[in-house]
Amino acid sequence: MDDSMVQRYQELMRESSRMPLFDLRELNASLPVPSVPKSSIEVLVLGAENDFIVDAQGLDETSSFYGVSPVCIEGVAHDMMLDCTWDRGAKAVLSWLNNLPSKRHLL
Repeated sequence: MDDSMVQRYQELMRESSRMPLFDLRELNASLPVPSVPKSSIEVLVLGAENDFIVDAQGLDETSSFYGVSPVCIEGVAHDMMLDCTWDRGAKAVLSWLNNLPSKRHLL
């Protein structure tokens, strides 16, 4: 995304971002948490290469927590669905869904 587009979106979000959604210090104080028990539920851990909120270490820790391999989408930022290249994340989710072990494909 070029700088002018980033600035445009920052201006649009300025009013809505004055209050934090959650306190990261409080979250960090509760970490680490114990792993989840083994389950038959499939989990996709999807991250973005250019994510400055959940970095590569956070992606690895999350995937370890669930006992799965992480999927990192190159050239995309944290709010992947709002990124200009959102379709990269969508394709990864669709591929994951279509490769779930079942007798029929979802999509």
